[in-house]
Amino acid sequence: MGIIIKQSIKGAVWSYLGVGVGFLTTAYLYPNYLTPEIVGLFALLLAWSNLFAQFSALGFHGVIARLFPQFRNKEKGHNGFVFIAFMVMLTGFVLFLITFWLIRPWLVESNLEKSALFAQYVNLLVPLTFLALLFSLLDSFNKMLYDAVLGAFLTEFIQRVSILLILLLYIIGWLTPNGLILAYTGAIGLKGAFLFFYLLFRKELSFRPQLNFVDPNLKSEMLSVAVYSILTGVGFSIVFQIDKIIINQVMGLSATGVYTIAFYFGTLVVIPSRTLLRISGTLIADAFKNNDLGTITDIYRKSCLNQFIIGAFLFGGIWINIDNILEILGPDYAGGKWVIFFIGLGYLIDMATGANGHIISYSKYYRMALWLLLTLVAIMVILMFLLVPSWGIVGAAAAIAVAFLCNNLMKFLFVKVRFGMQPFTVKFFTIVLVFALSWAASFLVPQLTLIPDILLRSAVFSAVYLFLTYFLKISEDIVGLVNRFFRGINIR
Repeated sequence: MGIIIKQSIKGAVWSYLGVGVGFLTTAYLYPNYLTPEIVGLFALLLAWSNLFAQFSALGFHGVIARLFPQFRNKEKGHNGFVFIAFMVMLTGFVLFLITFWLIRPWLVESNLEKSALFAQYVNLLVPLTFLALLFSLLDSFNKMLYDAVLGAFLTEFIQRVSILLILLLYIIGWLTPNGLILAYTGAIGLKGAFLFFYLLFRKELSFRPQLNFVDPNLKSEMLSVAVYSILTGVGFSIVFQIDKIIINQVMGLSATGVYTIAFYFGTLVVIPSRTLLRISGTLIADAFKNNDLGTITDIYRKSCLNQFIIGAFLFGGIWINIDNILEILGPDYAGGKWVIFFIGLGYLIDMATGANGHIISYSKYYRMALWLLLTLVAIMVILMFLLVPSWGIVGAAAAIAVAFLCNNLMKFLFVKVRFGMQPFTVKFFTIVLVFALSWAASFLVPQLTLIPDILLRSAVFSAVYLFLTYFLKISEDIVGLVNRFFRGINIR
């Protein structure tokens, strides 16, 4: 347990440091020093390469997570597991190359008019996909070696710092636009190459085949897990990448760039949820082992309530400053206003339903999670194709919000019917009232210049929201946390 807590804290530290670096890059440098087309190119290259990498993994992420413990033995080269993993990876990458060769003419021709820059750099998808695939599999492997921090460090911090440095070199004139794009590709792919040589140096990568270790039962189990993981992995990848791909195909790179920046602000709402759900998932898994439904119900209720409190606070803080945010971003990004609203609202809905996904995934009904994911993908893709042509980038954001609402409603109903758990109480209406009062109070502040307006308006909103949340005792956890904080101050 000490290892879990220690690594969770380290991972959270690097994640939040990375958020700070990412905020500077995405909120200030991108809109002020790059054209929307270049921002859109970056987003599109990432979207396609991540989608292709997920396909190329052939579900082996799941095999690593579930079955590597049966192979684990460093002295015996982990019984040939790495050899199998790389054979699968190379097979998947060859399948990608064949697919890419077949669809490359369509990718180029369909983007020549609206996204000429993407058509020009489409071949960068080959190295990006390979390095994304390499990192994805090696990171999963490294986590099973009890190192969950390095992958987060490389992705959340080192990659973002590298991109920041590259942008600064471009801004001072040391990189041309072509050099910037190539350097960006290198910065994204660096983590995969680093992790490979790191594990090689630690002598964790043994490429000696030991196929006799895989008996028919283990082989059957590996295939079963891989098929299931292909569907879930590709499903999640589509959920998080398809919006940018569809926007580019319908509207072009410039619109994709505007959407990417606006989307970033919307996702600020959900950042604290990642740590909370990671902890909740571990506790729910343990409770299911002990058949302790009472603990699961308690976690469910608290996760919904606490996440809704935090999410509403962050969503409100962003929305009361929306005009200031748009002023910072500049006129090219004015069309992102309602993208920020719908993305933030969608993630707020997701947070308000708490750990329902974990409850399903860790229960005996875990396969239902796959069907719910595929339903989410179907709803999102259909809504994207319906709304983007008429509403543009706002349609993509609205599609995500509606899809999240439908998906979480289905998960809520499933948990309620199968387990009899229902997390919502009158306290949720109290939070809505607190939010409304705080929002109204912030608009009593007269319009000031940019920075003073952000500071004063945010201070008023925060003071009212936090004061009412604490003194109405909406959440026992938050009240307890505040009391411990003040007791700590008094002790000092």
